[in-house]
Amino acid sequence: MTDLAGATTSITTSATTSTADRTTRPRVVSTLAIGLFGGAALGVAARAWMRLISDDPEFTWGGTIFIVIAFTIFGFTQSIVAVARRRTRRRWTLTLARVIGTVGLMPLFVGAGVVMVPTVVGGGLAFARVEWHRVARGICLVLAAAPVLFVGGDLVSSFGWSLHALAGFVAMLAVYGTVVVATRFTFAAQPGGRQRPRWLVITFFVILGLLLLQFSVGILTA
Repeated sequence: MTDLAGATTSITTSATTSTADRTTRPRVVSTLAIGLFGGAALGVAARAWMRLISDDPEFTWGGTIFIVIAFTIFGFTQSIVAVARRRTRRRWTLTLARVIGTVGLMPLFVGAGVVMVPTVVGGGLAFARVEWHRVARGICLVLAAAPVLFVGGDLVSSFGWSLHALAGFVAMLAVYGTVVVATRFTFAAQPGGRQRPRWLVITFFVILGLLLLQFSVGILTA
């Protein structure tokens, strides 16, 4: 009877595990597919926005393909982190996934896109780090807002107070708002991570934000 009960338990456990695996695999595939194709769609939207706000709109296949690929890489790498957060409990595995997610951000900041680094990083941290003190998150938001205001002022300077400028500003908010929301998987806290002193976190990101702003302005004025 004991052997029979053990065998029954083993069969039940195996069946449950098999069912869970069959349920999990489609979720993994769908998450990765959403990241891949969603990133590509966002890249198309970003390319359309760039053409909209340009003083002298040009269309080149090379530039368009690069932008779409950059956003596709971004979307796919963020979906990898999303899958890792749901499936793994190993700290090093999740750390590796978050590194992949961070590297996946880099193609977005090539060329003129570098000006949006504080928006993506600052906005992503403010959105994802809900456990931080409101002062720290507020500083991140201020850093995130600076490039948005800069680009908005440039739009008004180029097109005046017009529907064209308004459309460009709204499209920018839509594109980079989506990017910021997607980064939550990479920027959210590591489960079970150590709590660092609040003053250290605030100081670090203030310095980082100022460096990013200086770098962005230097690139644009060069």
